[in-house]
This record gives sequence, C-alpha cells and structure tokens, in this order.
Amino acid sequence: MAYRNKAKLIKFSPEEWEKVCKRAAALNQRTGTYIRKIAVNGIIKFYDMRKLNDLLSSLHRISNELNQIAKVANSTQSIYEKDVEDLRRLYQKVQVILDYYLAPLKPTNLLDEG
Repeated sequence: MAYRNKAKLIKFSPEEWEKVCKRAAALNQRTGTYIRKIAVNGIIKFYDMRKLNDLLSSLHRISNELNQIAKVANSTQSIYEKDVEDLRRLYQKVQVILDYYLAPLKPTNLLDEG
C-alpha cells in the first residue's frame, strides 16, 4: 500500500454525506477509499454481476453435459461421431449464451445517480 502523507479536510452537507455513503456502500468500499478513488480517477465503473446469475447457471448445466460425455468416452475408451456433434452443439450453445449476456453488459456510472 502506498504511503499517504497528504491530508485534506473536506466538509459535506448531511445530504452530500448521505450520497457519498450510499455510493461507497454500493461499491462495498469505505467512504475514504471511495472519495480518494473518485477524486483521483474521476469515475468508477460498477458492473452488477448479479445479472450474470442466469449465465452462470446455464454454463453449469452445459459443463455437466460435457462431463457426462467425457465419462462415457473414458469408460468405453472410444468416442463416437454423435459425441463430437454433442460437443459442437454445446460449444455453440456457450457462444450464444455468452453473446446474449455479455454484449449488452454496460457499467453503471454512479455519478449519474440523483
């Protein structure tokens, strides 16, 4: 951690302080950390990862299907054309799901909040 040797007293109105506290809490940061980052960087981008729960659930189901195919291939010591097609289908499914969920993902600009 960098040694900080400069301090500045900043005064906030009760309404301003409430806003700072809400924004810091939304980012799971202490107020001092939030104030320093916003003062130095000018903007903090926040990605709400809760929106990815459906994506993770879908990927989990697909990985279970892949594991089942792998188990069959390992137990029979061979792989069939159908297994390869199943793998190709699952791979395409992953691509579609990723495109669907990640393409529209935009950061929330906390400075635009009222």
